[in-house]
Amino acid sequence: MGTEFCALHGDPERAAALGRMGGRRNRHYVDTEPINITPPSTAEDVKNVLGQAMADVRAKKLEPRTATALTYMARVLLEAFETTDLQKRLERLEQEVRTKADKA
Repeated sequence: MGTEFCALHGDPERAAALGRMGGRRNRHYVDTEPINITPPSTAEDVKNVLGQAMADVRAKKLEPRTATALTYMARVLLEAFETTDLQKRLERLEQEVRTKADKA
């Protein structure tokens, strides 16, 4: 029985199977065991994690898509560190003002 579509569009399941096979064949990354890392708590920790991610992408141990996600999360985390630092500095200044006001 003929179809008005080409071989791939006439059989979507076959097209999906061929796509998966091609995708696996084109993947050039080493499958490694998942690595658990301690969540970074300083800007230096973030720098170290990103540096390792860069090395892992270059060694084809980490997919660029995963490194992109890490980079995005690192940026947000660094902004949170900065905000927290500013909040603590403001609280210290406010405490100093209150202390000076109480002495006057």
